[in-house]
Amino acid sequence: MLSDQLKESIKKALHVDNEASINRDYNPWILEPLIPYQSITILDGLGGSGKSWLALDLSYSISLSLSFLEMFPVRRSGAVLYLTAEEAPEVFVQRLDMIRKHYPRNENFRWISLLDENIEISPYICRKVRGEQMKAAMAEVLEWLIDEIKPVLLVLDSLINFYGLDENSSEDAMYFYDVIKHFIRKYQTSFLMLHHHNKEGMKGAQADDVISFRGSGVLREQARSRIIYKGIQIDEGTIARKIILEKGNYYSKLRDSLPLYLKFEEGKHVYDRQFYFLAKEAEEAKKKGNKKKENKQSKRSIKQYDVDF
Repeated sequence: MLSDQLKESIKKALHVDNEASINRDYNPWILEPLIPYQSITILDGLGGSGKSWLALDLSYSISLSLSFLEMFPVRRSGAVLYLTAEEAPEVFVQRLDMIRKHYPRNENFRWISLLDENIEISPYICRKVRGEQMKAAMAEVLEWLIDEIKPVLLVLDSLINFYGLDENSSEDAMYFYDVIKHFIRKYQTSFLMLHHHNKEGMKGAQADDVISFRGSGVLREQARSRIIYKGIQIDEGTIARKIILEKGNYYSKLRDSLPLYLKFEEGKHVYDRQFYFLAKEAEEAKKKGNKKKENKQSKRSIKQYDVDF
């Protein structure tokens, strides 16, 4: 039976036509057009591709209210909380030393390594006990941190370390996202989740950048934005970083600027027009080469089955 409190809350959320007294000036962005407000964004790419560097670059832009690449404006600035379950504090702080070469002191950026020797807790936000999904101790820690720091953005690096359930189960994915959405609703925060992709999925993307999603499709569908990050080999020793916005649920004219091919210099991503076209040409040439190779292999396969009737 519905409680009186729940009935009242539903009545308050029930509107007639467009007569609702809701703020029409609402801006749906934190960082336009990449990271929406009060939403989940997935940053996808191969393990070791540099996703964490991009996440740090985005985090510093947002927490310092500095436009990313001097192209993409910060619409909502504030504290950013970065949780890493992959890097020890001694390693992560070296990344920050490099980032600080390009940014001023930043008291709005807070971070915790779950590999810190002082912390004795599993990073799993959810887990299964006797087949039933439930929130783990980390969910309570996370809510306490959000309430204390009040971050505009919370980064989970990486998703697999915090998930704790079967990533191929739609039911488990919905449960996990329900927990995350509770934090979003209650504290008006947003989440950026780093997601490791498998090599097979990335191989299939070389031709058209349509990269299949590892794990339950719910994880992608329920996110409002999905950024894909990958390296493009220009020549020996030179790699461009390509940023693709594969999914974006909110309209922005700035989306026309993507994809981008960027330089990566000592922890910071840099847009250089000449480098952009050089990287784009190198990628297109590689795609044409791969297509020719595939056509030759296809002709050989057909030739093997030629029969003279």
